[in-house]
This record gives sequence, C-alpha cells and structure tokens, in this order.
Amino acid sequence: MQVVRRRPLTVLLIALSLSACNESPQLPRGETPEVSLGSVQMKDVTLTQQYVGEIKAHRHIEIRAPHSGYIEAVPIRAGQTVKSGDVMFQLGTGPGAILVKAPFDGAVDRIRLQLGSFIDQGETLTTLSDNSEVRVYFHVPEVQYLDYHAANKDEEQDEVNFELLLADGAKFHHQGKLHAIAGNFDSKTGTIAFRADFPNPEGQLRHGQKGTVVISRAQEHALVVPQRATFQIGDRRYVYVVGSDDIAHQREIDVQDEVDDLFVVASGVKLDDRIVVDGVRHVRDSGKVIYAREGRHEGAAKLAAQAQ
Repeated sequence: MQVVRRRPLTVLLIALSLSACNESPQLPRGETPEVSLGSVQMKDVTLTQQYVGEIKAHRHIEIRAPHSGYIEAVPIRAGQTVKSGDVMFQLGTGPGAILVKAPFDGAVDRIRLQLGSFIDQGETLTTLSDNSEVRVYFHVPEVQYLDYHAANKDEEQDEVNFELLLADGAKFHHQGKLHAIAGNFDSKTGTIAFRADFPNPEGQLRHGQKGTVVISRAQEHALVVPQRATFQIGDRRYVYVVGSDDIAHQREIDVQDEVDDLFVVASGVKLDDRIVVDGVRHVRDSGKVIYAREGRHEGAAKLAAQAQ
C-alpha cells in the first residue's frame, strides 16, 4: 500500500503568498510613482539668526576701601540705586573719618562687610553697576560671520536689526546696535565675539543676566524652495530638478537659511527650475518621473502661494 504524504497547510499558504507577491505588477525600470512638481520661486524674506549672550553693565566697578579702618556707617542697602556723589560707606570717626562716595549713578550689589567690621585697605566693600546701557557679548561661528560680513559690506548697519530675548522668552522692548567685533577668532571654538549695545533706561536689565540676541535682516529677491522638496545625504542637501524630458536629476543646493517651511537657497538651482515637491522619496536620480499634467501647474501655484 502506497502512503501519500501531504504538505502541511502552513507551507502551502506561504508558497501561495510568495507567488502572489512575485506576480504583483512592477513599475518599469527608471519610472516612479506619481509625484507633484513645482518651480523655484523668488521672494523677499527676513533672515534671522540667534545667539546666546551675556549681559554686562555699561560700567561695572568694585568699590574698595581707600584706607584700613572700622566701618562706622553704611547708609545704603543692597540693590539700591545711588546717584553720583552719594555716601556709600564711612570708615572711622571724627576728623579722620573717610567717606566713600559713588563715582557715578548706578545699582549697588551686595554689601560684603557689615557695620562695625574692620576692613583692610584695598578690600572690596561692594560693586556698582551703571545699567543705563548694557553690552551683550555673544559668539558667532566663522561661516555665519562671513555671511554677515558679505551681506553688510555695501549696506548701512542700521538695515540690520538687533533684538534681545529674555530668559522667559519675552522680547526686550528696545533695539540694539552692533558696536564691535573682536579682532581675532577663538581657535578652540571657531567663533568670534560680537558686542551689541542696548539702551536700558528703565533698568530692567542687570549686569550678569543671560539673553538671546536675534539678528535679522531683509533680503530681497531670494530663491526659495519648500523644505519638503529637499532631502539630505550626509551633511549635504539636494533637490530633484526635472528637465523638459521629465527626467529627474539630483542637484546639490547650498542652503543659506530657513524661513517658515521654506529654504533660502544660495546656489544649486535657478529661478523657475522645475523640482519635485511631493513624493521625493519615490524618485531616483536620472529616472523618469510620472505626474499628472495639471500637477505641473498645481505644484508651481502651490509653491508660489507659499512664497507670497
């Protein structure tokens, strides 16, 4: 008697599944699923960059004892604002009493020694800060320094805006101006120090605070592409430019900045180049793209609307 061996049902199901996969329709080589196209547009944009900065008083000094002696009077308190000539400390009594006066208007820091303490000559009593104007120091990477220098070599400095964001995210209500750029780069960090000065008539800012400097400048006729139209390989960014033959070519672009959902492009594409906007991940270099004919105009219109 012949014994008939049957295949397990699970094996048959797997075989049928693989067969079905192999028989699924494949796109012709070099073609892709349908994508949407747009075109490189031109737009007036405002470019911004942010840097963490350290806030310093316009003048900040230590008040030191001119002679040794006992502190006999302290007519000030920490945090108080004094005027130039106000008595801050009295050392000793009688005809030899020494009055230590404020050399300028400012805010008093903490008092180091209290009434009755003996102090040596030259020892620090407190510090005094003139916060009527503050200096904000921040460090700019070399590449951004070169961009700033190139953008401003033929422009007035006033066309560049300097604003300050405080620790709570609020914007300081006075604008600043660039006052100085250091003469040398820091070889360890690859940055160079900038200094922007801000008026502070209300005394809101104090010596030692932190803030974020926001530099913004207008750029006319900038080339822009949607961020979603780009892809990255390593540290380089690309778009697919589509020729009149509907063949996509991978093109490296130099991204200068980003504004909302757009990239500002310094080089790599030109105005009205057709690019793949949606479906970038389905495209291959030198492959033919498939798109609805109306999509060509839809994509361009959509990109133009974004650029408005």
